[in-house]
Amino acid sequence: MADAYWAGPGEKEEIVEFIDYVFSKAHRPHDFATLLPKLYGEHGDGAAHHFVVREEGKLAATVLVYPVMMHIGERTLTTLGVGSVSTHPRARGRGYMRLLMDAVDARAKETGAAFAVLGGQRQRYQYFGYDYAGYELHGRLTPANARHALRTVDAADYDVMPMTQAHVPQAAALLERQTCFCARSGEAYLDILRSWNNEPFALRRGGRPVGFGALRQNEGNCHLAELLLEDEADFPAAMKLLSARYGALTVCAAPWERKRAKWLASVCEEVAVQPNHQFKFYDEEQVRAACAALDGFLPMKMALPVCVTPPDCV
Repeated sequence: MADAYWAGPGEKEEIVEFIDYVFSKAHRPHDFATLLPKLYGEHGDGAAHHFVVREEGKLAATVLVYPVMMHIGERTLTTLGVGSVSTHPRARGRGYMRLLMDAVDARAKETGAAFAVLGGQRQRYQYFGYDYAGYELHGRLTPANARHALRTVDAADYDVMPMTQAHVPQAAALLERQTCFCARSGEAYLDILRSWNNEPFALRRGGRPVGFGALRQNEGNCHLAELLLEDEADFPAAMKLLSARYGALTVCAAPWERKRAKWLASVCEEVAVQPNHQFKFYDEEQVRAACAALDGFLPMKMALPVCVTPPDCV
């Protein structure tokens, strides 16, 4: 007999061990406490946002349904970040996936969520009403691109250093200036940036912080997950500096970041427009009204034109 319910904070260790096992069994070794410290680390608050299914007291399936407040223009939307969708290999075929996704829908109704967002195999989630919506431009800046296209850019006065808690108030102020952003608590700000093995950093000009970001190195390529700047004019110098330090850079731009997107398209070796994530809309009218503030962007179906990622970026 299966027992299904919303977990409590005291079940955190068991949940982390369970999802580590399921994802490691299916893909590669996982350590969610390190991958998503905001949710599963020492001070992580994700446990109580899991819907769990137990068979004879043992975990058989679980899903994370994390509330995220998203600001788009002048509007604030309640949204849900869905993740850690997992069923024990020996419990598959018993309808638990449907039970988990029904729990997401129920939580959306309870909270008045405008949409839920997740990542994963596309057709798997199409069965439950999710599909791609939104887009972003990806540019890959190679050392050769930087050497030739940025030869006249002066980056001598710039440097980077690890971001610390002392930087958080300034970084948070920059975040809240963005056209679209997810609310972040100051206490968890660095843990959020450390998601998926990213390294938070501060960009300095003349020894003064002028921007903050996070990047991840992987086999000769560096993925720039985020870069918030006081002045977008610092972007070319930042790219030259980061390229000199890390080699090839993969950089993203949201649809409304037109100046950044135009720069990437004019310089990078490879440029592509890619879908963002998979969304299920519960209140299309509310989302359309919010998007109207972004110069009317509604690409790709009823697409939400935001660079949103699942709950690691809340």
